[in-house]
Amino acid sequence: MSRRQCLKSCLKEAFGDQVSITGDSTGLHLIAEFKNVAFHENTLLRIHQHKVKIYPVELHSIQKGLHRNKVILGYGNLDEKKIDEEVRRLKQALRYLPNKVF
Repeated sequence: MSRRQCLKSCLKEAFGDQVSITGDSTGLHLIAEFKNVAFHENTLLRIHQHKVKIYPVELHSIQKGLHRNKVILGYGNLDEKKIDEEVRRLKQALRYLPNKVF
């Protein structure tokens, strides 16, 4: 399985229909859009404390406020085992946020 396919599978397994994946046809990253998650400062801090690196799309967007629920996930330097571990840690970091169903 390719690393890209591994990341997509791990995200779908962990978050089900609460995540949509785009930008996954080429490259070494993809965009994950989460339902009911806004990646604000406190959420990003919590994720960082779980030792997961994500890059909010909001930081790179021209129109602010439209992409708070989207993050860029890179996988270029990760093997399949590490991808699975990172997604599990991301799920753990997001688990206790309000309105979560995963």
